[in-house]
Amino acid sequence: MRLKWLKRPFNSVFTKLMAVMLISGSLLVMGISAISWHGFRENQRNFFRNNLAQYGAYLVKDLEENLNLEHARELSQRLFLIIRYEGENETWETGSGIPPLQKIHFRKWMEKSNDPGFPLLVQPLLPLVTDLRFGRYHRQGVAIVETETGRFIFAEIKDEWHVIRFALPWIFAVFGLVGLVLTITWMILHKILQPLNWLSDGVSAIGEGNLEHRLPEKRGDELGNLARAFNRMSERIMEMLSAREQLLLDVSHELRSPLTRMRVALEFIPEDASRESLLDDVQEMEQMVTEILETARLKSEYGQLNLQKTDLVKLIRDICITFEGQIPGIRFENVPETFQTFVDTEQIETVLKNLLDNALKYSTVGNAPVEICLKKSDAGTLIEIQDRGPGIQDEELDLIFEPFYRTDKSRNRKTGGYGLGLSLCKTIIEAHGGTIDVQSNTGKGTMFSLHLPKSTSTI
Repeated sequence: MRLKWLKRPFNSVFTKLMAVMLISGSLLVMGISAISWHGFRENQRNFFRNNLAQYGAYLVKDLEENLNLEHARELSQRLFLIIRYEGENETWETGSGIPPLQKIHFRKWMEKSNDPGFPLLVQPLLPLVTDLRFGRYHRQGVAIVETETGRFIFAEIKDEWHVIRFALPWIFAVFGLVGLVLTITWMILHKILQPLNWLSDGVSAIGEGNLEHRLPEKRGDELGNLARAFNRMSERIMEMLSAREQLLLDVSHELRSPLTRMRVALEFIPEDASRESLLDDVQEMEQMVTEILETARLKSEYGQLNLQKTDLVKLIRDICITFEGQIPGIRFENVPETFQTFVDTEQIETVLKNLLDNALKYSTVGNAPVEICLKKSDAGTLIEIQDRGPGIQDEELDLIFEPFYRTDKSRNRKTGGYGLGLSLCKTIIEAHGGTIDVQSNTGKGTMFSLHLPKSTSTI
């Protein structure tokens, strides 16, 4: 879990595309470099040998014309070379640092060069130079030039700091160029793939219930087509949900009049078991119609709450009285004498009655009493209702607030109505600006938590 933040950038599409481009570019450069090195190696080597040989011959000619240590030291300082001369009458060197010659593998380039132009380049110097050899020792170049009068040994001065000073600006330039190219590439990729961020935000918004969220349709490529398809899908979902809600509203409105006539007609029937059963059915249908219409009213722009100062302690105790005698009972203890809030009293009463009714229905004789907890929270007011019933399956926790959804697939009338109660509870709490949460453990019970914000909470 601690490394999750570190893995997140590597899961990004931008990072993966950048990596693919870098790897592809590196392989391309390596391939071209390998082909160039293999194809032009010999020509470049001969070209380098020719120029180096000619340069060495001219240098020896200059030293032969001014054969003294002072002049050699001037050349040594200017060319960063250690110069040693071994002649018949004198031997001198401009400084120490010439490696042991017996450990160096030399190449006699004057004799072994395959370049036809090589002899022509040094032809004017052949009377002066009798032998020309080059070698390397631990990355230090060494050349031996033999003439008719003596032998010259040239060795590079191993000044690492001089090499670093020479290479440092180029290193910074290369890194700066690479950084600039990577930055520009990242910006271009971010611009090209920006619709993916829009799509991610859109999916999150739709998942949270904001079906009015739309993606920008600014692009004409495949990602732009994807954004337009997403918007059409969102519009289609809105149309389907609106049609379903409108159907429920229309049916509910149309059912009210027949239900009223049925109730009036039942009042004239003599009292018996059949009459009571029919009255219960009519009452359930009237309650269903009321819940549907009330849910629609609260969700509409015209639905308003009747907020008033309410003592939640008194309200809960009055509700508990209506459930007296139902097993296993309700426990409401350790609360203050008063708990004043601004809420819609009737709506909150509906929520509490629905939740307590469900808790008691799903409890048995052997279960502990249903517990109600009322307390202040950082956000405002918290009401918790805990039962010790059978609990709810994890896969059903996100579905129980959907209209007409019931955990009891048999839809037994003894354990519930039409599946609208929790949907109405959620709508009422959200209309207050709060939230309703549920936690459940199979076989241990369920707890509903009602969170009311401070704006409509404790005074």
